[in-house]
Amino acid sequence: MAEERPGIVERAFQIAKSAEVASIAELSAKLDAEGYEGNAHFLSSRSMSHQLQRMITEARMSAGVPAAS
Repeated sequence: MAEERPGIVERAFQIAKSAEVASIAELSAKLDAEGYEGNAHFLSSRSMSHQLQRMITEARMSAGVPAAS
């Protein structure tokens, strides 16, 4: 049986917490590459983008990854 793919919200949070991306733009590109089309609308919400960017920053700091310039 195939594993069910997470929804866009769940996947965005997973990526943000992974320290794999440094910005909302990179997060959006990763979601696009994974087939989550239309994620720009989801990410355009000011509160969602702020929350995700905060998670990205915290994950990168915890992982010792330099801040994006």
